Amino acid sequence: MRLPVSLIVDDGACVNPAYWLHPEQIHKFIIPNKFTNTFAVLCRRYGVKGKFSVLPMPSGPGRLDVHLNYVPQRHLTGFLKIVRGQIAPRFDITPELLTHQAAYNLKKNSPFHIYEDEWVKHASMPEITDYLSLAFRILRNAGLTATGVTSPWDAGIHNENAYAEAVGRAYYRVFRRKFAWYFLHCLGKGKPRRPWISWRDRRQRLTVVSVPVLTDDPFWGTMCQPTEALARRAALRGVDMLITRNGRQGRLRELFDRGYPLIMLTHWQSLFAEGRNAGLDGLEELLVRIERIFGDRVEWATLSEMARSAVPDGKTCA
Repeated sequence: MRLPVSLIVDDGACVNPAYWLHPEQIHKFIIPNKFTNTFAVLCRRYGVKGKFSVLPMPSGPGRLDVHLNYVPQRHLTGFLKIVRGQIAPRFDITPELLTHQAAYNLKKNSPFHIYEDEWVKHASMPEITDYLSLAFRILRNAGLTATGVTSPWDAGIHNENAYAEAVGRAYYRVFRRKFAWYFLHCLGKGKPRRPWISWRDRRQRLTVVSVPVLTDDPFWGTMCQPTEALARRAALRGVDMLITRNGRQGRLRELFDRGYPLIMLTHWQSLFAEGRNAGLDGLEELLVRIERIFGDRVEWATLSEMARSAVPDGKTCA
């Protein structure tokens, strides 16, 4: 049996999510499509699979399926073309709620004064269902078929039963499929856990699985470094955190030796590293080490494949 390995990429967008999230810092706004294409080519070269978030309303200034303010339409169109043609065949696509910033008032078509994680905490199951349904419809209109949901921060962790049910009901409402999953729990340190069924409606035969990540983001430290050399140094430290050059230490070694899936996390802005690509180059070094150290003892898998492993009887009703 080969252990599955998967890469989670959060916050995917044609713009830099850090630009709006951290206005006190200086960030590049547009992420060039050349970078997105380079990421796609790298993943294809090493056979990488996993999950790639696409923000339906990145930080709020518009919708992917209509128009984004401050973003040239040609750039948005090019980004979606790369995601549809090169990333989606290898990665599950998910919304990360709607904006990954201010919650969106569906009735007034305007933002709330609180972030999405705080809004979800106090929202009812039907309200969350409507919210996720819009996220799914935007991606569908943009030519992307989602398979699950990604939580920004810890959205849903305080009312997870309602959140999990909303994921399942919204997914069935938009895509008419009865099996869905979500990524919420970050278990980068301490005791790992395999995916688990978090909600089921046996009458309608709906199933929702929670898929946790089992590493921290090794490339988070590449952002906001004063020099490119320091950004690249931070990336290599992150790689060592997951697997050392000799393969004897690191979180991935720990997971592998204990028989857990190698579910890794990074963020789109971490890979971009303010245009220095330090995180992306670090990812290539990580992929080289995984291939050299683990070889054919691991195989790449999407997160939906990870999720289905939680239903051994095969009765996902998809």
